[in-house]
Amino acid sequence: MEIERNPIAPRLNKKAKELITKLCFRLNDPLKKVDGIFAYSSIIGIDQLAKSLEKNLSKKISNKIFITGGITPKMLAKDLKIKAGMTEADTLLNALKLDRYKNLRIFIERKSTNTLENVTETLKNPEFKKCKSLLFIFKSHAAGRGYLTLKKFFKSAEILQQTFDTKYERSNHRITRDNWHSFAFGRNRVWGEYLRIKTYGRRGDIEYNEVKDLVAEIEKEIKNI
Repeated sequence: MEIERNPIAPRLNKKAKELITKLCFRLNDPLKKVDGIFAYSSIIGIDQLAKSLEKNLSKKISNKIFITGGITPKMLAKDLKIKAGMTEADTLLNALKLDRYKNLRIFIERKSTNTLENVTETLKNPEFKKCKSLLFIFKSHAAGRGYLTLKKFFKSAEILQQTFDTKYERSNHRITRDNWHSFAFGRNRVWGEYLRIKTYGRRGDIEYNEVKDLVAEIEKEIKNI
């Protein structure tokens, strides 16, 4: 069974919060030219994703973008009042104004159903596979998992990160690196990210050696609370 999206978080002390923030959010990178820009599928916060993507395109750091995402589950599409049967990739495309960017090459995959598949399905495209440097764009609280997923398959590539903060229907607050631990939905959502990194890392879906000591430190801290 996959990990719940919002599992109940345990009691966390200041040190545990700091460590989890470091693992799940990471820090954004200074921008420079890269071989491609990779947009993780994210139907939640689609407007913020589109704005972030266009902002980075305007800086002319790459003329290639890779857009991902299969069909949104029916219940989620209904809740978000979006067209049933439309892929998340096409929902993002509809939110973008790409005709203003000259010589832009757009690559799309429409089969993926999760973050790992966002990468593995796009890897079927040789233009993506040959990238030696990438900028990925993703939800801020899922940035750690997004980075580690790409690092699993691009071991020697330079991977840069830019993120956007997300607000869910079930919460009155956007989830940010500074406030996630201050309200129940934020704590639970980020706790779920921590569990995903630990679980997916141990089963080999994402790069894990880079963070396993940090995960162990978090586990130790929580046990001592």
